[in-house]
Amino acid sequence: MIIRTILFAILSLIIFGRCAQTVTPTGGKKDSIAPVLIQSIPVSKTLNFKGDRIELFFDEYVVIDNINQKLVITPEADNPYSYKLNGESVVLNFKKKFKDSTTYTLNFGDAIKDFAEKNPAKNLKIVFSTGASLDSGRVYGTLRDVKTSKPLFDALVGLYNISDTLNIAKQKPYYFSRTDSSGRFSIENVQIRKYRLIAIEDKNRNMLYNAKDERVGFLNDSISAASDSVSYSINMALSDVTPMKIQRTIPKVNNYTVVFNKGVEKANVSFTTPDTLPYILENSQLKFFNLQPHSDTVQVKLVVTDSLGTDSTFNQKISFMPQRGKERQRDPFSMTVRPEQNKPLSNNFSYFLQFSKPVALLDTNSITLISDSLTRKPLKEIPHEWNKFHNQLTISGKATSKDTIKWEFPKGSIISVEGDTLVKMLMKHPLLNEEDYGKLTGTVLNIDSSMHVIVELVDEQFKVLKTSYTYPYKFEYIPEGRYYLRVTLDRNNNKRWDSGRFDEGKQPETILYLPDKMLIKSNFELNDINISVPK
Repeated sequence: MIIRTILFAILSLIIFGRCAQTVTPTGGKKDSIAPVLIQSIPVSKTLNFKGDRIELFFDEYVVIDNINQKLVITPEADNPYSYKLNGESVVLNFKKKFKDSTTYTLNFGDAIKDFAEKNPAKNLKIVFSTGASLDSGRVYGTLRDVKTSKPLFDALVGLYNISDTLNIAKQKPYYFSRTDSSGRFSIENVQIRKYRLIAIEDKNRNMLYNAKDERVGFLNDSISAASDSVSYSINMALSDVTPMKIQRTIPKVNNYTVVFNKGVEKANVSFTTPDTLPYILENSQLKFFNLQPHSDTVQVKLVVTDSLGTDSTFNQKISFMPQRGKERQRDPFSMTVRPEQNKPLSNNFSYFLQFSKPVALLDTNSITLISDSLTRKPLKEIPHEWNKFHNQLTISGKATSKDTIKWEFPKGSIISVEGDTLVKMLMKHPLLNEEDYGKLTGTVLNIDSSMHVIVELVDEQFKVLKTSYTYPYKFEYIPEGRYYLRVTLDRNNNKRWDSGRFDEGKQPETILYLPDKMLIKSNFELNDINISVPK
């Protein structure tokens, strides 16, 4: 009987033990309520605060998330602190007292969150003064990218003390704020006096301007921070004012490449020795080609222009690697076309050929334009023009096609400076059907007749589709889709947008957008789409 009882007890434990496995409870409402600050020491807007400790008390357990990055203290205190989390409270212990007679703002952003669902405390900010009154000045406004007109999020907007030696690459702002997702900023409780208002993208959050890859925006004149301050609008632009440098060189047997630290808009090469070499410009690189005979070292003077129009001069020795073996291994010779193969082409066309090397020979008799396999016209009868480096050919002309346009390039019709050629190629393009595309016409209003403009149609990714340097403008062959229309006020008539220079107080050239995105439909024309220039 005893044995039977023991066996029954063991069996019961096994059965009911399996039934009692731990499971995650289901149901229950998710906590979506942010923690609420119920008390702070000091209380916000306290006067004559002399302490070095800040305490915050919440209505629930909280956690701290990257407070060293997210806590913004203005004016910049240069006062290191440590922090401690005690369940429902957070304590900040500062290394030293705060500066006398100064109003401080501690903006915590989303650095403090509830324990369960990580909901951040909203609008968590403490303001106190170490003097007898709170500063009441305020500066607010919006930031936008000048090229896209889109608001900039999390950019740094600073008030700087006015100085003849102000260098935002080395000096942090006295007061600052960061923009929200709508590009809005507000700097509050500042001393009422004059400042320089400057915004930087501040990607690395070090509060210093890095001209290489950070956008900047500024007002030329100083501003007065007052309690009834006006709203400021600042346009941001990338303006790389770093000096042009030769970053490295790449010597090979067949070519020698000079690589610069940023993009090159123009390049002029003067050979200071009797020898000359063919060369091409590719973005930030100048590539020289090794054509015998020449001396072991070729001396050149390089004058390169960056996107800001700044010229830089370099004296460079071109020295190729010695050849090993009887045969030289050449880089491939290639050609790309625009429009691309199988893309529609109009009978009234502009056609672009891009080569990987300078071209020494172009046989305009054998290269042929073919309309519907019936009409053949040699390139010599069609207007065409080389670029400076002889590696890009622009062809502008007319075809008589009703269906297909072809370009025939026989083998040997194009020979590079290195003596290599291309295989036989046949580029086919269907005839562009006008009914598949839309049209757009309009003008620029309220503009001085002496002002030059650039009218552009850009897609939703701000890629330029059509450009006109005159107005009224007319854009044809627009694929169906949604587009923006914008106008650049081209101050110096160089037919490109200039980004300005902070170091010289030059604002970026103004870009105006039509307020609404346009829907362009196939076989449809939009007329009188005008942009007005504010007076």
